[in-house]
Amino acid sequence: MNFVWAKNDVANTSVTLYETNITLNKAACRPFEDVRFVLLGYDANTRQLAIKPISKEDVELNIYPRANLHKISLGKSYGRISNKNFMKEIAARFSLDYNQDKGIKLDAEFDEDNQIMIVQL
Repeated sequence: MNFVWAKNDVANTSVTLYETNITLNKAACRPFEDVRFVLLGYDANTRQLAIKPISKEDVELNIYPRANLHKISLGKSYGRISNKNFMKEIAARFSLDYNQDKGIKLDAEFDEDNQIMIVQL
């Protein structure tokens, strides 16, 4: 027997990039359940997007500049980080076309050691 087993899409962590926001599926939201803000960044050399959860304590201690904090909104089945300018910059830097498939769905992985969600572009 040569079965090909289907992935459980609900268990896979994934993000979808849109023209105005990043949407996280329910599995990708787990590391962000207790936070209201994140840092967004990218590494041009490795073509990676990073999302770092910022604790309430870190916000109160002003560890990161307020200008670098992005609000994350969590719903029952998804999370959303809106930032049109960042999405425009990512599209230009990595030649992405959000409209081609009405968003770009990508696998994500949470790096426990560094507390960063990494998305390979």
